[in-house]
Amino acid sequence: MGTSELKQKFRSQPASIYLSVLAVGMVLSQFSNYLWFEEPIYRGQPANIVVYFLVFLIAVVSWLGVNSPDRVHGLLLGFLALMAVAWVAHWLLYRLHGDAFNYTALLYVPILVMIWLKPPLWWEAWVAILAFAWATTFILALTRVLEMSGVLAIKTQSLGVITFDEERYFLPINDLLGIDGRWPGPFGHNGDTAMMGAFLIVIALAYWTRASWVFLAVGSFTLLVTSGRASIGAVIAAIVIMVMFAQHGRIARIPRWIRVSGGIGALLFGAIFMYSRSAGSTGRDYFWPAFMDLWESAPFVGIGTSGIAVSGGITEQFGHAHSLYVDELARYGLLGFITQFGAVAVGLVVTFLAAKRGLAGPLAILIAYLVTGLTEPRNQWISPTVTGTLLILAVVTAGVFLSREKKPAKREH
Repeated sequence: MGTSELKQKFRSQPASIYLSVLAVGMVLSQFSNYLWFEEPIYRGQPANIVVYFLVFLIAVVSWLGVNSPDRVHGLLLGFLALMAVAWVAHWLLYRLHGDAFNYTALLYVPILVMIWLKPPLWWEAWVAILAFAWATTFILALTRVLEMSGVLAIKTQSLGVITFDEERYFLPINDLLGIDGRWPGPFGHNGDTAMMGAFLIVIALAYWTRASWVFLAVGSFTLLVTSGRASIGAVIAAIVIMVMFAQHGRIARIPRWIRVSGGIGALLFGAIFMYSRSAGSTGRDYFWPAFMDLWESAPFVGIGTSGIAVSGGITEQFGHAHSLYVDELARYGLLGFITQFGAVAVGLVVTFLAAKRGLAGPLAILIAYLVTGLTEPRNQWISPTVTGTLLILAVVTAGVFLSREKKPAKREH
């Protein structure tokens, strides 16, 4: 094979490779943080930072080999641009408050630019989501096997937290498995681990393959041992979305108006149920008002992480609002909230339009993400995160799917 043939082969790589590298690498980075939490391994940087920089370099090399005929345009371009604007807003707010962020924040906008310049075909983006699901499945299963074999200790939880969980959550098999309280898992917190299990179920149902049985098994087990009620609700909401927009199979034979009206009714009932149910069992009836009081003290820019750290009372004690939305308001005010959730709102529009045209999976993923955010702040917005990566992949999948309908999608080789 000559030099020209090698160059041609290098420049005909599918975009699914660089996206999958970023997706899988983010999961591995999170796992490395679980194994060596904040332990410096290179020039004072912890494992997760080093791992993700290496992942980014590998992704860039793969990205250089993608021969994409078009750039992102339309609503998807608006989403990527607004995500970049939100990042700039958060960077300014971080600087204003003197909050710390790690070096992976420097990679956030470059990743968005990579997608803009060399977008995937819709199926390539979905391959990256499946790679994300496989990586998550592997890490969840590996962590549990290592814990059961004694190689890895279950993350330490205080006696108070364990007692709290066992009194208020349904945990039928945790004692048999040697898990005290809810399983923290490899994603830092039982709520975050539960959410990853929920995403596995949603991905399994959104695009059925033989791998779906594996995702369902691991995802269901994860929900059982974490008892993440918001995550369970997120799965139900995602299933409702997929039923509403189904265009194939037996479900699609049910008249659309029945599925849509029934789905809207089910979602409204779920929202009313969650709203009317007392948050006292998990303490959120204390957390949320306390953090809203902090927001009122600086409504436009919030008080930042540094302000919460010296706020006193339960806000200082717990450090976050146990809600993606309340936490963003208190921490970074209307400026952070409007820029970030304005971008997410555009993502919702993109995924909704794709669902109307037959691809409901991305919308189901986004709805699941937003529902789980009701009770926990799932990610910071200034650095790449596991959940943030999946959110972006879902919107990108929907956006390029819509573009495909306007003109045939092809990759030059």
